[in-house]
Amino acid sequence: MTAPLTEMLDLAELRGAVRDVLADRRGDAFAIPGEEGRGLDRALWAEMAALGWLGLAIPEVQGGLDQGVAHLGVLYEELGRELAPVPVLPTMLAAVVIGRYGDTAVRDQWLPAIAAGDCLAALSLPSDGGVATLDAGGRLSGTIDHVAFADVANLLLLPVRSADGIALALVPAGSPGVTVVPRPIVDLTRSIGRIELKGVPLPPAALLSLDLADWDMLDDHAAMALACDAVGASAALLDRTVEYLKIREQFGRPIGSFQALKHRVADWKVKIEAATALSRHVAALLASGDGGPAASAAASEAKAYACDIFAAFAGDAVQLHGGIGFTWEHPCHLFLKRAKLGQQLHGSSTAHKERAGRYAFGERDRAVAPEPKPITV
Repeated sequence: MTAPLTEMLDLAELRGAVRDVLADRRGDAFAIPGEEGRGLDRALWAEMAALGWLGLAIPEVQGGLDQGVAHLGVLYEELGRELAPVPVLPTMLAAVVIGRYGDTAVRDQWLPAIAAGDCLAALSLPSDGGVATLDAGGRLSGTIDHVAFADVANLLLLPVRSADGIALALVPAGSPGVTVVPRPIVDLTRSIGRIELKGVPLPPAALLSLDLADWDMLDDHAAMALACDAVGASAALLDRTVEYLKIREQFGRPIGSFQALKHRVADWKVKIEAATALSRHVAALLASGDGGPAASAAASEAKAYACDIFAAFAGDAVQLHGGIGFTWEHPCHLFLKRAKLGQQLHGSSTAHKERAGRYAFGERDRAVAPEPKPITV
């Protein structure tokens, strides 16, 4: 695929086009980063912009393709297959938020820049545990930790507490009083930073007032995206594992012919297919706009299940690859580390199971800003 997307409305066609581009970029093997990781692939980000992928959720008037959440689900899944080190989730969610809640000036300022690849976003939600404070003079203060891609972002979307409740602030990363401190992280395909705010001036138009349903929408979208990322990576790792079992020989025959290993891999195949079906169902459900507690419950169920399956399978894939799976030169550890972080981003599996249970039983009300909880990275 060498031309930008124009009328790519069919999900299957979009999936095939994105997969072909990413496979061509990767070649025959995953590049293994050094210990410092590879938290951002700017060349890939620029190519994504040139091909129109970053404009999927942006209205045409601002340079986008005006597609829906289901199309973003395809993008999340295919980028997950490649362990792509790009901030696609926070940036696409920023596009959705700004397009829905920003005024004309805010939309015209940020949406064309996102579509062109000139704006990378980082996002923290109240459910992540960190909330800044907005004083009467319109200045932000506070610290929000463990924000994915904060160290490479141009735009920060942060929850803030004011006299009117919890709102979402759009803060340019270069604003006076903003300091972003990179944090060490095990996952070599993403980055994380701590955001320190000291008297940061915030224009009124940069403060978006959201109600409980709006916050639910953001939580649902983040959960769906991480679920799609997890199933994409799981499927890619399963393919690699099966190929290895076909060529690794023991006792004069491929180890994939051993019944115990065939059953083991078949069990993972069933679980990954179930997670994939659930994740794609949630993306379609959110795209339909029906929303409500049922959609929130399904999104949390998908996030918890898909991320847990990915983490468990990635651990077993290391074992299935034998001694080679334990080496730095093999990509197994990249999948495992991404899986472990995915379990924690935007809510742990336990938190999402509890959320799904609350919404399934109609207990919609929740604290928008819970007490901060540590995240293991």
